[in-house]
Amino acid sequence: MNYHVVFDASRNSSELAIFALAPVGVLLAALIGWALKGSSDPKEALKGKMFLLFSAVGFVFSLVLLFGHYSEYYRAKKALRTRDYQVIEGTVENFVPMPPGGHSTESFDIDKTSFRYGSGRGSIVFNSEWNHGYIHNGVQVRIAYKDEDILRIEVM
Repeated sequence: MNYHVVFDASRNSSELAIFALAPVGVLLAALIGWALKGSSDPKEALKGKMFLLFSAVGFVFSLVLLFGHYSEYYRAKKALRTRDYQVIEGTVENFVPMPPGGHSTESFDIDKTSFRYGSGRGSIVFNSEWNHGYIHNGVQVRIAYKDEDILRIEVM
């Protein structure tokens, strides 16, 4: 039997689209604020200024998130392209799934190597959101990883 890829971080560029759309949404809110700011009604003008203030903060925050996720994607893709990662192959043991309520970590071992990851919502590298039952006790896997990040998973 051959391995087949079930997760590859370099194929997750669509995750970046969500974070690229956030600044656009914030700019739309700023347009509403700009329009309200020019109102002759003092209450509406105050609302407009508040919209602008929150839009400015939201815009900066969304750009920071976008940059952070792009950096994660770039590092993962570069590591895979340049083969700057380690590979382990074996049977998954001691799998601890994410509890139904979330907010914990999943973990498993292959030989003497342990992997731990959280829910990582929006993350480019492997996390519990990407594990659709692929990782479980007894499954034969080949994993490419760099430091703590799982970059590719192949299962048999």
